[in-house]
Amino acid sequence: MKWRQWFVYAAYRKMWIYFVLLVAITVMAVSSTLYLFYANQTEKTIGKNLISMLQQTSYTSNIVHQQIITVGTHLQNNNRIITTLMSHNPDKLQDREAMDILTEIQSTYPFIKDIGIYNDYTKSFLTTRGTPYELNEEEKKQMITTPHSQYIDLFAQKVEPSFPSSSLTPINVLTFILRPNYALTSQNRGAILINMNEQYIMQTMQSISSDSDNSFVVDANGLVLSHTDPTQFMKNISDTTYMQQIVASPDKSHYFKIRLNGQQQLVTYVKSEQLGWYFVSIKPYVMLISDISVLRNFTWLIVLVIILLGVIVAYYATNKLYNPLGNLIHKVQELTGNQTSGTVKNRNEFALLSEAFSNVVNQAQVGEIEKQWSMPVLKKTYLQHLLRGTQHDLSAAHIIQSNINEHFANAYYTVILAQIDKYAEFEQNHNQMMQGLLRFSVSNISNELLEKHVYNEHIVVDEQTIGILLFQKSPSISTHILLTLAEIQETIDKLFHFTVTFSIGPVVNEQNNIHSSFEKAQEYAKYRFFYGHRSIIHADMVQHLSQQANFYPMETEKKLCEALRVNHEVKVEQAISVFMKHMSELSYYQALSCTNQLLSTLLREFGNSVPIIEDYSKEYFDIVNKLQTSETLKEAHTLVQDFCKIILELIEKKQATKNDTIIGYVCSYLQEHYHNSNLGIEAIADSVQLSSGYLGKLFRNHTQLSFNDYLKNIRLEEAKKLLISTEDPIAYVSEKVGIINTTYFFTLFKKAYGLSPAQFREQYADKEKKHY
Repeated sequence: MKWRQWFVYAAYRKMWIYFVLLVAITVMAVSSTLYLFYANQTEKTIGKNLISMLQQTSYTSNIVHQQIITVGTHLQNNNRIITTLMSHNPDKLQDREAMDILTEIQSTYPFIKDIGIYNDYTKSFLTTRGTPYELNEEEKKQMITTPHSQYIDLFAQKVEPSFPSSSLTPINVLTFILRPNYALTSQNRGAILINMNEQYIMQTMQSISSDSDNSFVVDANGLVLSHTDPTQFMKNISDTTYMQQIVASPDKSHYFKIRLNGQQQLVTYVKSEQLGWYFVSIKPYVMLISDISVLRNFTWLIVLVIILLGVIVAYYATNKLYNPLGNLIHKVQELTGNQTSGTVKNRNEFALLSEAFSNVVNQAQVGEIEKQWSMPVLKKTYLQHLLRGTQHDLSAAHIIQSNINEHFANAYYTVILAQIDKYAEFEQNHNQMMQGLLRFSVSNISNELLEKHVYNEHIVVDEQTIGILLFQKSPSISTHILLTLAEIQETIDKLFHFTVTFSIGPVVNEQNNIHSSFEKAQEYAKYRFFYGHRSIIHADMVQHLSQQANFYPMETEKKLCEALRVNHEVKVEQAISVFMKHMSELSYYQALSCTNQLLSTLLREFGNSVPIIEDYSKEYFDIVNKLQTSETLKEAHTLVQDFCKIILELIEKKQATKNDTIIGYVCSYLQEHYHNSNLGIEAIADSVQLSSGYLGKLFRNHTQLSFNDYLKNIRLEEAKKLLISTEDPIAYVSEKVGIINTTYFFTLFKKAYGLSPAQFREQYADKEKKHY
């Protein structure tokens, strides 16, 4: 069409304008939505990334704090360090050895700036910082003047650089003071001092995130412990608006926007529960998206370009779409001879077409032929809608119904559903084509055998279910039909090696009620859960179950939980069997609900004591999902058994681990306290909260020795060492290993080694002489 159509045809003009408006509105809406969505998602993503960065820094700081405690513990367990710490007299050699240990530890941990030991008796301070060895004023205040009420204290300070050093700038450090005597009544204030370079935390942040220009760490009092700007170190910011908002927030990590210095900022924070520190990052909001103004301007430019292209495309699209209509108008004008001058404007094209095609109605007869061709397919479609009660939604329902009304001359109708048993196994054993062939075979066999007694139609309900609509003359299901259904089951099993379950809906006397018979048949099909595969289920069987009392077997549940706690497999199986027997007396939905409740109770009872969710979450949820689709009560029984086996396995593992820990503790205790003559199993049993009898049995099972024999062996071995290494009297050796009765000691020793203690010592001495 030429451009003059714009001035001549009203429909063409409107079509082009609508296209342009549609393109413009769509482009602007999509662009604005994407821009806002991108900005919001960027804010959320950056906030989450910053929280993740701060959480990793918090985690690293927790580890550093724990390592410092570990270093302090290690130093307290070192004899040389403790001797230097508690010595009443100065000892240069001793200090040198201690300094070597401190230097070695400092070189091991990169975050440690220096380590020192303060001896309160000699008022000396030994440190790897360098000479002279002196406490600064802040360290004196914290270590000597301030009362100490806890094992470890932390404060921030600036210290002079080590000598020799080319820099004269003070170093920002976090100082940890560990007091070995904090819990004692002693007035000794000796302590271990560890200085950590505060920039270690910032270096951790920068290693995780490339942009941490304004990140810092503050304690609970608002004191800056580390900052990307070293000048902010030890500055108190507790009175700032954002810090007050962070402290007041109940969230452990979050981000929010706030205006600082006239500029919108994104504040992100993470609170360390272990240290009580806040890890904070502040970023200008405009920096969340690089060059956001450029992005906005570029977006608008793209929008304008797309709209311009849309105008051009709208012009060609309008011509393309309008061409058939324009050509049709020209043909109509040629046929009618109604040619209009080109000077006429705002022509009504649709009025012209309406007049031209008024005779099209006469061609509707063609549609009747097409209807006859498609009638078999339409019939099946109508029957499917009839089962579901949606036949009125079918646009051609009145046409189809008039052609199949002859089949509804009977007064009664019944829906029977044939469900393939073990459908998951059926799907696994056969491909899609074979499954379709088998379903077709089931339909043919059923139709052929039932046709002897009653007219029927087969409708595919779904991949697992085939519907059979019976057109009966009597208001009840005859015995012949029930026997025929059993014959169909036997034939299918014999020919194809799988079974089907039939569920029979109630008989209805109106065509519009067929869907209610179908719905009841679907409900009855669920009771295959109780009657098993290859059943024929009807209303009387379902009514019998639905009238049973509805209560949950709480006592059986308690017995099952008790059996699981004591790890008694036989009683567990008995309790499950009793529970499932009760389920067989309920309705389908009651049984399924009770079984789900049982699994939930077991998870609640044992989920906290054994790691079900951590290690067996997939197995648990698989069992729950399989339970919803289980076809029989036997399958549900097996699923509950599987879950109980998981619990039993976890309880057994936990008990074995606990017993190993207890026996390890007892053995260690005997090794340390064998010299105590009053050492007995009763006191140790009390400490591990077990009875002495049970502990004795447990000890024998693990060590293959009784408690007394194990203790006796330890004492005799220690006695051998004392006889060899000392010249103490035999009676003294006996008392030293915890055996007061010397005669009894002689008896035990000779019985164990075949020699008396004196003979053993003499024999060892002779061997030594021969050796030399």
